[in-house]
Amino acid sequence: MSVAKILEMALRAGRVTRRYPYQPPLLTPEFRGAVRIDPSKCWGCGACVRVCPPNALTIRSSGKDVTLEYFVGRCIFCGMCAEVCPAGAIEVTKEFELSAASTEDLRTRLVHRLARCSVCGAPVWTEAELRAVVKASPIAEEYIALCPKHRKERFAKAVALRLGAEGE
Repeated sequence: MSVAKILEMALRAGRVTRRYPYQPPLLTPEFRGAVRIDPSKCWGCGACVRVCPPNALTIRSSGKDVTLEYFVGRCIFCGMCAEVCPAGAIEVTKEFELSAASTEDLRTRLVHRLARCSVCGAPVWTEAELRAVVKASPIAEEYIALCPKHRKERFAKAVALRLGAEGE
């Protein structure tokens, strides 16, 4: 194809690019931008952290709380975190203008307090996750605030009482 032919086709088509930022960008329905975490829905369970390929989501536990951190500088905008979130707390937005003056501005932190075993005081879940589980299953209320060891003991006692054995 000759240069003249290409030039003729280009002139016939006219301008095909958008003058961003003076005109809105063309974003398709499939476009994925930064993720947004709704603090009122997030449990701090860490499911999103386990599936994040570039480790843009991390979770750290200190003695009394769990911190979920999203670093948009590492995010590849795959949306896997939103797919696996059991609470529906993560939303993939169309936001793509993500420049910042410092890397600290690219971090979002969400802090959850840890709930402790009512018998020994060992950390069990986050308080938000505990509330969500109790809301979904009221039967679990007597076991939910226990560590796995004490939960097993209490369940074994309940089974023994039901079978007619003497529980201690």
